Amino acid sequence: MNPTTYKQIRTVMAPFMKKGIPYRKKQLKRLLAIIEDIFEHESYLHENLSRIGRKQMMGYWRRTAHETRKTRKEKYDVLKLFFDTAKLQGKVPRPK
Repeated sequence: MNPTTYKQIRTVMAPFMKKGIPYRKKQLKRLLAIIEDIFEHESYLHENLSRIGRKQMMGYWRRTAHETRKTRKEKYDVLKLFFDTAKLQGKVPRPK
């Protein structure tokens, strides 16, 4: 992920981050890993956050089908929070 995209994500999630709450730090790391994975597998996006949509999310959920239900729920929560906070178009589909 290029530094500009990384800074955009950190800026959008800045209100979410609070000192002394390790779970939120974990969720931010998780969000960065999810977006990095999407950009890695969907190279035509050119690391543009506004181009991430339902198709890319469904591909991510298919690639991570082996994870537990709890982990996928936590990832869904952080993705939904990010999309709502960043006011990106589209909705995050629930993992099955």
